[in-house]
This record gives sequence, structure tokens and C-alpha cells, in this order.
Amino acid sequence: MAVRVVETEKEIENAILQALNMLPLCKAWKNQSVGIYDPVKKTFRSRSKYQIKGVSDILGIYRGKMICLEVKSKKGQLTDEQKLFLDQMRKLGAVTACVRSVSEALDVLASIDKLNHY
Repeated sequence: MAVRVVETEKEIENAILQALNMLPLCKAWKNQSVGIYDPVKKTFRSRSKYQIKGVSDILGIYRGKMICLEVKSKKGQLTDEQKLFLDQMRKLGAVTACVRSVSEALDVLASIDKLNHY
């Protein structure tokens, strides 16, 4: 009997980051959106007024263009805050997407290449 391998969002995210950072003219990083845990108060510290809810999991620059990628598993859904962030960044000129695999992330970058005729 074969064991089914389940890819978590974290596994997909790590694979995408590895793939993107191997590309020339690309730098991508994980956005740390979880607050800092305060062991004395035994809670996460509150957000600063400059932190934004819904910021994408992966941020980066590809060929001079800002990219914002929200990583989801096969069944994962975007939150309202994530949808709002992606929409706001798109309106400001970033290339944004919800991706579920390395292939989908690479397709996003290929769309940049196509638009810019690389």
C-alpha cells in the first residue's frame, strides 16, 4: 500500500522560495507575519500600527517588479485580509497571486517575462 504524501503550505512555501531564489534577477523572502511571543506575559505582542494584516507569505523582486505570493495548500482559502492585501498591491503595480505549487509560482514569473518581452 502506497503512502500518500501531503504537502503542507509550509512545504510548498519552502519549495517555492528555493526555486525562486535560484533564478537570475530574482530575490524572494518569507514574510514573518506572526507576532513575537512574550514569555513573561505568555502572549504574542500586539501589532504595531505599521504592520498590515494579510501580508503575503512570500514577497520579492523579479526583474525589477515587486511580487506578492500567498501560498495555500490544495484546499486552503484566502482570508478577507489576504484578498485585500493582494488587491492593494496589484493596484500599486505589484504582480500578485495565490499559488499552490512551485509550477504556479513560476507561471506568475513567466507572466512578467511575457509582458516585458524577455
